[in-house]
Amino acid sequence: MKWFKNIETLEELRKMYRKLAMENHPDKGGQVKDMQEINNEYEHLSKNLINGNANFSEGRKFYEHEISKSMKVKIDEILVLSGLNIEIMGSWIWVTGNTRPNKEELKTAGFKFSGNKIAWYWHGDEYYKRNGKKLSLDDIRNLYGSEEIKKKKNNPDNPSLGA
Repeated sequence: MKWFKNIETLEELRKMYRKLAMENHPDKGGQVKDMQEINNEYEHLSKNLINGNANFSEGRKFYEHEISKSMKVKIDEILVLSGLNIEIMGSWIWVTGNTRPNKEELKTAGFKFSGNKIAWYWHGDEYYKRNGKKLSLDDIRNLYGSEEIKKKKNNPDNPSLGA
């Protein structure tokens, strides 16, 4: 593996993919060839990590494959939009910041707006809330953890992943 070294979990893989995509996406100045290599390695390693996990049922394996593919696509779609704060919380993508100029692009990409949280979100599956709890974004961050994609201060067009 050229791009993904010492990756042992799906969480590590997804975190590294987000970082590499932010650094190497062609719309951010990266090379198409590099992004293709990253995508191919991601696909291969994702399949191996999911299929090799003895704790996953067949249904869970299918779900993880679909989420891995879908999250990769959604991250690629919104990487090029400016003024956004993008966070990955569990298997959800949350977007805050100056979203109004990007409203139509976010809708087109399949994101929905949460008026309670004043944030856009995407999740790969239909979601049915099973309890009456109303969680804030901070509650969700505390429950599932958060990975924020930030732009480097010295070059706003060259983002990096930060926690």
